[in-house]
Amino acid sequence: MLAHALIAQQAGCSLVGNLLGDFVRGAPPPHYPPAWQDGIRLHRRIDGFVDRHAASARSVARLPAEQRRWARVALDVYYDHLLACDWARYSSVPLARFAAGVYATLDEHHPALPPNLVRFAGFMASRDLLAGYREPAVIAEVLARMAGRVRRPNTLANVFPDLAAARDGIAQDFSQLFPATLAFARSEVVARCVQPAA
Repeated sequence: MLAHALIAQQAGCSLVGNLLGDFVRGAPPPHYPPAWQDGIRLHRRIDGFVDRHAASARSVARLPAEQRRWARVALDVYYDHLLACDWARYSSVPLARFAAGVYATLDEHHPALPPNLVRFAGFMASRDLLAGYREPAVIAEVLARMAGRVRRPNTLANVFPDLAAARDGIAQDFSQLFPATLAFARSEVVARCVQPAA
C-alpha cells in the first residue's frame, strides 16, 4: 500500500487509481475516471513487474520452504515496512505528511470508492497505519489480520519472525527492487500516456 502510494506520487499518476488496484477485481469499472482506470491497470503491471524481478525471487528464497507459498503476499507488506523505515532515502516529504495526504485524498473521494476500500481507508487513517508501518509490531498485526481474512489455510499469521530473521537480506533486495519498480512505473506512464489525477 505505502509503496504503491509513493510510486503513484513519484511517477505522476493517480494515487486513488493505484490504491484501487488492490480493491477492484476484473476490468476497471467504466464509470471510474480514466485516470483511476489507468491507475488500476498500472498497479497490476507493477505487481507483475515485482513478481518477475530477480530481487523479489531472492527475497522469497530467504524464507523457509513452508512459508514460500504465501511469501509474496507477506513480502508486499514487509517491503512497506522497509520503505517506511528508510523513508528519507526515497522521499523528501516527511512520512507523516505524506501519509496524511494519502488519508485526505481517499477521504475526499470516498463517495465514489468501493465499500471495501472505504472501510480500509477509515481504519488506516484512524490507526495512522502508513506511518505505523515503521513499527515491527504493526507489521506483525497487519499480517495476522490478513491471515484471518483469507479463507484458505495460510501461514501469514506466523511469518513475521522469519521475515525479521531475514531482514538484512530482504532489505538489500528491496534497495534494488524499489528503484527498478519506480523506473518501470515511470516508463509505463510515459509509454501509455497515463492520465494524472488524485
